[in-house]
Amino acid sequence: MTSRNGVFDRTVVSALVVGGLIITLALIGDPASEIFQWTRGDIYDGELWRLVTAHLVHLDMRHALINVGVLILLTGLFGHVFTPTRHAIHAFVGMLIIDLGLTWLSNLEWYVGLSGVLHTLAAAAVVRLIVDHQDRIAWGVAIFGLFKIAFENTAGGLPFSGDQSRVVTDAHLFGVLAGMILGLIPIGTQRARRSTTRV
Repeated sequence: MTSRNGVFDRTVVSALVVGGLIITLALIGDPASEIFQWTRGDIYDGELWRLVTAHLVHLDMRHALINVGVLILLTGLFGHVFTPTRHAIHAFVGMLIIDLGLTWLSNLEWYVGLSGVLHTLAAAAVVRLIVDHQDRIAWGVAIFGLFKIAFENTAGGLPFSGDQSRVVTDAHLFGVLAGMILGLIPIGTQRARRSTTRV
């Protein structure tokens, strides 16, 4: 767990840095997407950086701003649940699980966006809050999240998902599954457990 130290909290600073990078890549536009997006053929050809960078590039500025806004919101709501290091580990593991899922369990040819990783971060924090505290707000978020994932995988993407709803649906599902597993891993230190009492 981390303590809340206002704008100087490491989790907040990390979110702002990642958000700034995402906005910068969105400003560059198509040239950045062509180099960094998840593209099945290019990954098979050895361009493995795309497994990470695909989650930082977006369809357009609107898509990027929505994801950055959600990242900042999640940081405010759940940034204190884990240390910045563990949040970072969750993000990278979420990327890996999403990439593996897209590679082996879908027929998609390309993918961009942070939304799958955002689902990983949210699911991990919510599961941890439920396990440690039976937190009522976390239960509410969990029920909404499960309903959302079930809706996306039966009725299709939500109205604001756009033409790439299948991409979003797959990434969200794999991201949530990764987050639920990660959230079950105990925090481990007595200091961290004491910090959760602030929730």
